[in-house]
Amino acid sequence: MKLATQSDRRHEPRFPQSLELTVQPLPELGSSRKMKTPTIRGRIQNISAGGVCLITPRPIEKFSVLRCEITIGDVPLKIATLMQVRWTKKQNMQPEGYLSGLEFLL
Repeated sequence: MKLATQSDRRHEPRFPQSLELTVQPLPELGSSRKMKTPTIRGRIQNISAGGVCLITPRPIEKFSVLRCEITIGDVPLKIATLMQVRWTKKQNMQPEGYLSGLEFLL
């Protein structure tokens, strides 16, 4: 039996990018407490129709739902979307960097 690899799970082609992405974790549904969650700034490494690979200075909790804003160039308008973290791992290239796979929900 053939083992599945990371590339086997991809359904859409990836396109290298270098775009800024601002992430704001959303509180869990049904949570009665107000959470003050820090904004995380990162850089998109690649993008597809299904999501993005994001580089951040700290890990993002797996399966968390995020409000994201993508900045494109010097345009003052940001593209807002909802995404969910599918995986996060420590990046080998930078000691203080993390890679995360985010899936578009909208």
